[in-house]
Amino acid sequence: MPAISNKSVDTVKRMMRRLLTDTFNRDLLTLLIVSIVIGSLFASTVSLAANAYFSKTLANLVGDYGEYDLVIQSREEMKQDTATQIQKILNDVFPGAVLKEGPTITGKTNFFVALPAQYRTKEVYENMGKTFGSIPGGAGVGFLTEPRLTLRGVPEGARNMLIEKIEQFDGVSFAFHDGASIGVILTSLDKSAAVNEQIKALLQQYQVVEISFPVGSEPANPIRLGQAITDAMKERLKVDYAENVSVDGKNDDMTATVSTMMELKRFLAAYASDITITLTGSAKLIKGDTVVFQGNAESAPASGAPVGTGNVLVEVTEVEANGTVKGMIIQGDASQLTNTQGYKLTNNVVGEAVGTVAYRNPRQELGNALGETNKLVAQIPGFAADGRNVSAIALQTLNNYDTSVAGLEKLLNNLQTAGGTIQTVTGSLASLDTRAIRTQVDNSNQALGNLATGMQVLQLINPDVKNTVNNITGAQQNLNSLSQTLGAMESVSDQARQAQSVIDGITANGQTTLANLRAFDAEGAKKNLTDAQSHLAKLDEVNIPLVTAQLQYLSAAVPNLKDEEIGHSIKLLDKFIAGQVVPGERIQILTSRNISTDAIAPIVYEKAGHNNVSLYSTDLGVMEPNARGEVYKVLNEVRATLAGMTAIIITLVFLALDHTSVMAVMRRKRLAIKETHQGWRGVLYRLAITFTAPERRYGMAMGAILLTAMFILAKGGIPYLPWLGVPLIGALLGLIAANYAEKINPVSTEEVMAGEAIGLSFDEIMREIVIPAGRPGLLQKLNTRKVKFK
Repeated sequence: MPAISNKSVDTVKRMMRRLLTDTFNRDLLTLLIVSIVIGSLFASTVSLAANAYFSKTLANLVGDYGEYDLVIQSREEMKQDTATQIQKILNDVFPGAVLKEGPTITGKTNFFVALPAQYRTKEVYENMGKTFGSIPGGAGVGFLTEPRLTLRGVPEGARNMLIEKIEQFDGVSFAFHDGASIGVILTSLDKSAAVNEQIKALLQQYQVVEISFPVGSEPANPIRLGQAITDAMKERLKVDYAENVSVDGKNDDMTATVSTMMELKRFLAAYASDITITLTGSAKLIKGDTVVFQGNAESAPASGAPVGTGNVLVEVTEVEANGTVKGMIIQGDASQLTNTQGYKLTNNVVGEAVGTVAYRNPRQELGNALGETNKLVAQIPGFAADGRNVSAIALQTLNNYDTSVAGLEKLLNNLQTAGGTIQTVTGSLASLDTRAIRTQVDNSNQALGNLATGMQVLQLINPDVKNTVNNITGAQQNLNSLSQTLGAMESVSDQARQAQSVIDGITANGQTTLANLRAFDAEGAKKNLTDAQSHLAKLDEVNIPLVTAQLQYLSAAVPNLKDEEIGHSIKLLDKFIAGQVVPGERIQILTSRNISTDAIAPIVYEKAGHNNVSLYSTDLGVMEPNARGEVYKVLNEVRATLAGMTAIIITLVFLALDHTSVMAVMRRKRLAIKETHQGWRGVLYRLAITFTAPERRYGMAMGAILLTAMFILAKGGIPYLPWLGVPLIGALLGLIAANYAEKINPVSTEEVMAGEAIGLSFDEIMREIVIPAGRPGLLQKLNTRKVKFK
């Protein structure tokens, strides 16, 4: 590596030594430097002179940078009156302001106004249109205050928000509404780049989602729909910012007026009679057609007859896919449609029959509903009183609920005790064999009966036996009583067992019922009834007579709206709303940039009620290039282009005058060596020397160096030409000069040969023979001091 470095250093030293030696190479280096300097100065002079001329012309047209603040245009034929009126306004409103009449261009005269510093404020600038509104000649006011930036394409509803944020930036004096744009006045020109970047960063934080509705699908009230969409976006998407910027939300008067008119139109359209026309045969109608009906006229419409004042006219508003036609009455009323046959109106005369009509009158339905509601409202006090009574009874019942449950529980306990007693008694009776005892008693009774019969027979014989017979009869009667008693005891035992079974069933069912009663939430029921009583009590606070009176008023007022009046009112509202503030076919939503239209689409579809909408995302606004700055930018481009074109011309002149003689000598030396190449080698050789011949390489190198150096020093430039193309163009100029070198600057072969014959060196031949005989140029001028044979 050290050896290679030393060798390279030695090579450079030899080259420098050769260049510094008084040789023709040094003459060429000197020529190159002088040519570059002179060419650069000349190209710069031409471009700067042209730039100064155009800049002065521009200054004469619009003043120097920052000299004027306003430009007012007026028709040429009224410029005197305009100038007088402007001066009067300046004296009254802006004392100290300077007025200058500018040039007249395309029939418009320009007046420039320079305002005192104290009047360069936001309030003054935003009211300029009103201040100069009385100027004759259709004058328009523009702003020239510098330094200034302009934003365009900002939706109307977002301008105030954007102005407030921009005014917080360092270097901003104020921002104001400039027509449909936003003007930003800066404190100094040095702040322009920084403020420009801050505004661009601010614009990148937001996006405007445009919701477009095709014809026929426009919302009835886009202001309300836009608000509903933004509210849903905030709730569902959790966005930090979402606002409807289709209109200026702070322009309260116009926004409220338009919104109110849209709601009024929607109200009128909702209560206009719903007209449906069923077409017959091959009849066809389109939106905007008019259909004539008899109405109150004496006879049905006849083909070719004009429309009468008693006829009912229906304008087609919608044609459905199934052929059903919807319309709106523009003359007459739906109640007059007794004859349902309709005829198409063609060229203001009755045409062919097209179909029959059916209608529904929402106003009449509303009147009937209000009447029924009025009857219902009158019954509310009675309903409330009955409800309170029922609640009071229910509460009293619930208050006795616990006592009743306790009594039932006590009763069940007593029944269980009675059942136990019965069970004890029946158990004792069950231990006695009453049937056997009764059988023995009956047998004894029968034996006593037999004995009594025998004794009675014996009594006939012995009367003394009578007492004995009586005693036996008494004993027999006692046994009969005992037998009956034993039978009764057996029946009582059976009934006691049945009673115990019934009591057990009652006790079991009673326990189940008691459990259910205990599970019932009596306190909760009391609370609900108490709340119900409170709600019923509030009904007493309702001013029933007032509600009834209003319902009666509405019931009487609604039917007074006639279809003809509704139709005319809707058309009038359409004329006013059309083009005012908000376009019905588009809604603009301002939101953060991180929300995609795919996320917003479902909300839009839901709120719009259909999917027939299109969503686009656009920038909040764009920076508009400063007009004066753009003009100066164009002037700079013109200056650079002039410098570049001048450099190209100078390069070609220098190559032709100074270097063609050198290239001609180099070509002569190359041709002096005979080289023959045959076949394809000859073709390749001739193709190669097109670019590799010594004179051509020299020409391309000189052309590239000259042109590139002059472009750099003169700050030249050609639109759409990259810097890599500059040396290529220079090399192409050198190649052209080399090809025509002998024609441009012919060299006397005899004189050169004579010089060689007398022993002159190459440097001496060039200095003494070739250059003096060549074209006059810088090389010849520089060579004058080198010539020895004059």
